[in-house]
Amino acid sequence: MATTELTALLTAGLLGVTHALEPDHVAGISSLTSEYADSRLSALAGACFSLGHVALVVAWLGVGYVVLGRTAFPAVFEAAGTAGAGVLLGLLGAVMAVTGLRRTVRTTEHDHETVTHSHPHLHLPLPGFDDHDHGHDTISYLKTGLVGALFTLSPPVSMLVFASTLLPDFGTTVVSLAVVTYGVTITVTMSLLGAGAGALFGFTEAWSETFHGAAQTVAGVAIAALAATLLVDAVPVLL
Repeated sequence: MATTELTALLTAGLLGVTHALEPDHVAGISSLTSEYADSRLSALAGACFSLGHVALVVAWLGVGYVVLGRTAFPAVFEAAGTAGAGVLLGLLGAVMAVTGLRRTVRTTEHDHETVTHSHPHLHLPLPGFDDHDHGHDTISYLKTGLVGALFTLSPPVSMLVFASTLLPDFGTTVVSLAVVTYGVTITVTMSLLGAGAGALFGFTEAWSETFHGAAQTVAGVAIAALAATLLVDAVPVLL
């Protein structure tokens, strides 16, 4: 492989890493892994989030460049995607904060002598937030992938432009390899983000249930605040 082609693939990989590290992605993965409190399960959740995300990125590349032949879209597309991510992130952050607050103030009652349990729960059809979803089965991870896809409702402009600049000089083979490299680096990075978040929440859970709840509450409020900034940026464009 020529040096220029290798450089193109390295650039695609770097784009994947930087894309994965965008604040809304970090926040989304953190919110979905807080209840796992396990680095391995959280890494898998991060990978599933990424796979859904990458699938929609590839769909955008196919529709945007191959079908429509364009790399630029009206600002309303970006604003709509940002608003969608903001709403979803706000929901995840709010549920995470309330779940943590309930844990902190010990509203869950346990009667271990009679083996009776009373759990006030918020119901959200996502892994970590559904009290019927403790098995971490295939369906729960498919839901995580769907959430990841919903974070890509707007066109991935940087990758669209990059792919369009590669195609005339390198052809479809190198462009395809670049897209694969981009997807792999996103997945690896998001898996590491998930593992890190899971390990962190695992530490807080091992420290104490109250500390774990407090950490969830603070993180949930921070995520909801980030969601609010996304909406503040997006809504004026949509209006």
